Amino acid sequence: MILHAFRQRRGETGSVETAEPIRDLLSFREPRDAVSAAVRRAQLDALIRLVPVTVTSQLLAAVLVGLSLYRHVPALEMGAWLFATFGICILRGGRALRVRLDPGYAERKPPRLKAVVVIICTLGLLWLVPAIFWFGRVDGDEKLLLCMLAVGLMSGASVSLASVPQAAIPYVFLMCSGGILMAAQFEDSVQMMLLQLLFAWVLSWAILLNARRFVSHVRGQLELQEQSELIRLLREFEASGSDWLWEVGPDYRLRYMSRAMADAFGQPLRNLIGKRAIEILDPDGRAAPLSVGLRILEKHARDNKPFKDVAIPIQYGRRWWLLSGKPLIDSAGKFLGWRGVGSDITDIRLTGTDSIRTARLDPLTGVANRLLVREQLEGALLRYLGGEGGCALLLVDLDRFKLVNDTLGHGVGDDLLCEVAKRLEKSANGVGTVGRLGGDEFALVWDQPASRETLSGIADRLIADLSRSFAIAGTTIHVGATVGIACAPEDGSNEEELIRSADLALYRAKAQGRGSHQFFARWMADEAIASRRLESDLRSAITEGGLSLAYQPIIDARTGEIVGREALMRWTHPEYGEIEPETFIPIIEEAGLIGQVGAWVLREACAEAATWDGDIAVAVNMSPVQLGSAGLEATVVNALAAAGLSSSRLELEVTESVFLSDDPSTRLALARLDSLGVRLVLDDFGTGYSSFGSLARGSFSKIKIDRSFASGAAAGDSQARSIVEAMIGLARGLGLKVTAEGVETADEAKVLTALGCDHLQGFYFGRPERSERPPRSELLPKRAGIEPRPERRRLGGRG
Repeated sequence: MILHAFRQRRGETGSVETAEPIRDLLSFREPRDAVSAAVRRAQLDALIRLVPVTVTSQLLAAVLVGLSLYRHVPALEMGAWLFATFGICILRGGRALRVRLDPGYAERKPPRLKAVVVIICTLGLLWLVPAIFWFGRVDGDEKLLLCMLAVGLMSGASVSLASVPQAAIPYVFLMCSGGILMAAQFEDSVQMMLLQLLFAWVLSWAILLNARRFVSHVRGQLELQEQSELIRLLREFEASGSDWLWEVGPDYRLRYMSRAMADAFGQPLRNLIGKRAIEILDPDGRAAPLSVGLRILEKHARDNKPFKDVAIPIQYGRRWWLLSGKPLIDSAGKFLGWRGVGSDITDIRLTGTDSIRTARLDPLTGVANRLLVREQLEGALLRYLGGEGGCALLLVDLDRFKLVNDTLGHGVGDDLLCEVAKRLEKSANGVGTVGRLGGDEFALVWDQPASRETLSGIADRLIADLSRSFAIAGTTIHVGATVGIACAPEDGSNEEELIRSADLALYRAKAQGRGSHQFFARWMADEAIASRRLESDLRSAITEGGLSLAYQPIIDARTGEIVGREALMRWTHPEYGEIEPETFIPIIEEAGLIGQVGAWVLREACAEAATWDGDIAVAVNMSPVQLGSAGLEATVVNALAAAGLSSSRLELEVTESVFLSDDPSTRLALARLDSLGVRLVLDDFGTGYSSFGSLARGSFSKIKIDRSFASGAAAGDSQARSIVEAMIGLARGLGLKVTAEGVETADEAKVLTALGCDHLQGFYFGRPERSERPPRSELLPKRAGIEPRPERRRLGGRG
C-alpha cells in the first residue's frame, strides 16, 4: 500500500522541474512556498560558507593596492578608501562568523537577499575608485597590477558568489566597468574593452549555469526529503488502514489529494484542488455545528496541533472518514500547511474486524460504546437535515442494578448487563443503534421517522422487556428500567444537546417513579440551570461560612420540659432568602461535600450543647456517606472532646435507608458509635425499606415516628393510629424511647401523649432558632475533597 500511494503521488504531481528559469534565478521576490524558501536559504548558506575566502582575498587585494599606490595617491584618499574597504570586509566576515557559530541559526530566518546584494555591490563600487581616480596617476607596473586585480576579482566572484547570481552578476559587471575604464587608457583600447565585455559575459553565463545546477540539486534533495517524509507518514498510519494522502496549504486550500480519496468523495480531482478544506468537508456549513469530529479538526487547525484518527461525517452522514494529520513547519518555524492520511470507515466501524471497529464497541456487552453512539447520533442528525429518516435518543437506566451488584457480586452484574444488551437489541429490531454509555446506562439511537406516540410505545416496550425476570447463574433477577427521551431538532440541534436533554428527561423520570419514561421539556433545562446556579452559590456559602445551625426543642410529653434540641442546617441566600434544607442538602451530597459539612455540624452542635444548662441532649442527623467514612469515630470523639460534652448528651439520627444494602461496615460503624456512649436514634421510622427489621441491626435508644403517621393518628385516621400504636408497642418491648415529629397543634400533642409517646417535637413547641453564639470552628478547615455521590438524605432534618 505504501509503494502504491507513493507511486500514485509521483504520477499525479510529476517530477520537480530541474531547469530553473533565468527570471526566477535573478528574482528578488520573497519565496511564497516552502520549497522556494528552502532553496533561497540554501543559496545564502552556501554564500555564507565562502565568506571567509572572499573576505580574505578582498583584504589581500586592498593591501596590494595600498602598498603599490601609496606614493602616487594622497594619504588621505588612500586611508579613506582602505578604511571603507576594510570596514565592509570586516562587517561581512563578522556577520558570517556570528551566523556560523550561532547554535540556533537553523531555526532563525536567514539574512534578507537584498541586504546581502547591497553589501556586495557597495564593495564593487569601492573597487571602481582605483580605476576611475587613480589609474591615470600610476606607472605601467601599477597599471598592470590594477588590471590583473580586476580580472582576478571578477574570476573569484564567479566562484564565491555563484550560488547567489543576484549578487554575483552585478558585482562582475561593476568590476567589468572598472576594467573598461582602465582599458580605455591603453593604445589598443577598443580590443581590450571588447575582451573585458566578453570575459564578463562568459563569467555571467557560467554564474547562471552554476546557480541553476545548484538550485536543481537543492530541489532534488528537497524532493527526496519530501518523499521520505511521505513514506514515513504512510508507514506511521498504515496500521490504522489509512490509504489516502492529502495536503493543504497555510490558507487551508487543498494542494494535493489521492485520486482514491477524490473518487470516494465523488468528484474529479481537478474540481477539488484549490478549494478550502471546509468547503469540501462541509459545503453548506450545516455539518460543522453538529459534528464533534469537525469541531476537533477546527480546533487543531486553529492551534496548529497534530491529530489522529478523527472520524468525520461526509455527505450528510452517509459516509464516514477517518483522518490523521500533522502541521508542516519549516526550519524557521513558519507554518506551511497540513499533510496527513485518511480512509473510509463507513462499513468497517460497524461490521469490520479491525481496531477501528473494536474502538467503537463496548468490550463487555459487544454493543456500541459511547463513541459509536455519538457518531450514530451525528449521522442521524445529518441525514435528518438532508431530508432522510428521523432522529431521537432514548437513554435507558436500569432500576435496582446497584442492589444486584452489592448482593450477588460484580460477576453476576456483568452477566446481567450482557443480557440486558441482548434484549435491547431484540427490542430495537435492527432499526436503531443500541449502545452502552457506561455503568448500567444504555442508549438507543432511533434514526427513522417517528412521532411522540411511536417513541412512547418504543419506550414502554423497552421497559416491559427489561422488567421481565432474568435467569443468571441459577438466580432469578428482577430489575426494570427507566427511560428518558429527546427528539431532534426541538430538543437539541447537535448530539451534545440531545444527550443532555435525554439525560435531564431520564433524571425527571426517575424522580417521578421508576419504571416509567419521560420526554424532555424545556422547563427541565431551566430547572437544571437554576440548580447549577444554586450549587455555585452554595459552594460560595460553604467557603465563606454562609451556613448556620438552628435548634428545635424536643419536649418531654409528660412534664413539658425541654429534654433535647435537634440541630438543623440553615442557609440564607443573599438574593432568595431562606432556602429549604430539602433543596440544598441534596446539592451538598451531590457535590461530594457532605462528609466535611457533616463533620462541621457535629463540632458546632457539640460546642453549642456544652453551653446549655442541665443534661439537655443535642440531636444531629447522620448521612449514609458519613456512616461509611473511615474517620467517623474519630470525628465524633474530637467533637465531644473539643466541646467538653458528655457522650450521653449526643444523639445521632440515622434513617432506615442505611440498611438497604445490608452492608456489614454500616452495622460495624453503628456498633462503634454505640461503644462511645452516644445514643443512636432511628429517624422516620416506618417509612423506610426494612421497618421493624432495622431495630435489630443497631443498638438504638430511640425511634422517631414520621410526621405523616403522627398527624394522621392525631386526626383520627384509624389506620395511622393502629400503626403508631404498633410502633410504640414494639418500642416498649425493646426498651426504646419514642419521639413523635411534626406536632403542630395542642390536640396532636394531647393524642400522641395519650398513645404513649415519650417525646414530642414540632412547631407547636417552638420553631428552630439560630444560636446567638458565633461559630467556634471553620466550616471547612481543610480543602474540600470530592467523595462519591451518596443517596439523597437530608442533613439536619426539617424545621
